[in-house]
Amino acid sequence: MIVAGGYYREICVSPQHDELFGSGGRAAFAIASAGTDVDWHYYCPEPQQQIVPVALSNPHLRHHPHASDILVSFTYFHPLSEPEYRPSDLPKFDDIVVKGASILRFGFMEGDAIVHGDKVVFDPQSPKKPVSFKANGSTAKSLAIVLNAQEVRVLGKDEDESEAVRNIQQSEDAAVVLVKSGPQGCRVYVDGALRGTVPPYRTDRVYKIGSGDIFSAAFAFHWGEQGMAPDQAADAASRCVARYCSSRAPNVRLDDETKGLEPIAVKDEKAKVYIAGPFFTMAELWLVEQACRSLNSLGVSFFSPYHEAGLLRDYTDDQVHQKEIERVVETDLKGLSECKAVFAILDGCDPGTVFEIGWAVRHNIPVIVLSQNPKPADQTMIRGSKNCLITDDFASAIYRVAWAAWSA
Repeated sequence: MIVAGGYYREICVSPQHDELFGSGGRAAFAIASAGTDVDWHYYCPEPQQQIVPVALSNPHLRHHPHASDILVSFTYFHPLSEPEYRPSDLPKFDDIVVKGASILRFGFMEGDAIVHGDKVVFDPQSPKKPVSFKANGSTAKSLAIVLNAQEVRVLGKDEDESEAVRNIQQSEDAAVVLVKSGPQGCRVYVDGALRGTVPPYRTDRVYKIGSGDIFSAAFAFHWGEQGMAPDQAADAASRCVARYCSSRAPNVRLDDETKGLEPIAVKDEKAKVYIAGPFFTMAELWLVEQACRSLNSLGVSFFSPYHEAGLLRDYTDDQVHQKEIERVVETDLKGLSECKAVFAILDGCDPGTVFEIGWAVRHNIPVIVLSQNPKPADQTMIRGSKNCLITDDFASAIYRVAWAAWSA
């Protein structure tokens, strides 16, 4: 199998990781780890071309570096944040041209890959401006395109997903279009028609950086190499992603662990999440904003007291001030009652947040608590309460609360 995809440095601040992988490196290593011979084509500065085959060594992985003079790096504050890449003004190097029976092609930062294959999987990995597979002259006898919900609408030039997929199927001659939709799983379209939806699988922790690479790699392996039907290959890919998100181990082979995973049953995609947390300092408000943005990017509706009720205004008139307090409390409790799950930021033990957690527990609303600086005594009641889960990882908390809301 051929993989054409980037070799990049990936830095995450929280949780702290610093790795040299990239989309192509992670996918190629994952497929090779399943025992399949892989030819990996990537751009790499000449001083590192002797290092990469040692750092990413596998007896089934053959390296084909193409000369460049820069190693691109991506920095994430957390796994759900928008990465900053450097250098910001990238030079473009000569195209990589490959031909083979089974090919996985990713979008590159510093160039492009022109591929000609029998079975080709294309993952542009560019949500703001996804490129056409055929635009650079690439060809495939049977083409599968992996996109997220935003990429589908942009590439298909229609806000309606079904219409956008049909447009892509016609313009790209794509036999299969996979639409990844975060906590909702993946929708599988074959010849422009919806074949089915593959669920996500539950894990305790969710490390998202590189999960898309594993999905495309696993689908390419099971569809292109193993001959699975598109919906079966997509389900296998979803299981492999869950294992990766939990362990960060890149592999595309199904095993006892992937077979035993529990699917997430989505009952109500419109269910709301209540964001409970202090917002009285810049740091506190930043974290609330990150929660809002992350939930929104996953298509999860939410109620944020800061945005819906605002800060409590101080009045010199006691009666007016009391009415202001009652307004804020009434707005927040109404929001709580309309939500199916609570995302709670516990660090600092803000009294309002603790009250909201207790209110939710009393009304049997599941609570996912983010606590990165825990004091055991502060967590006693929460740890001992039914429907409460405490985690120190932001991305895991966001996914767990989304699943809790949609499954309630």
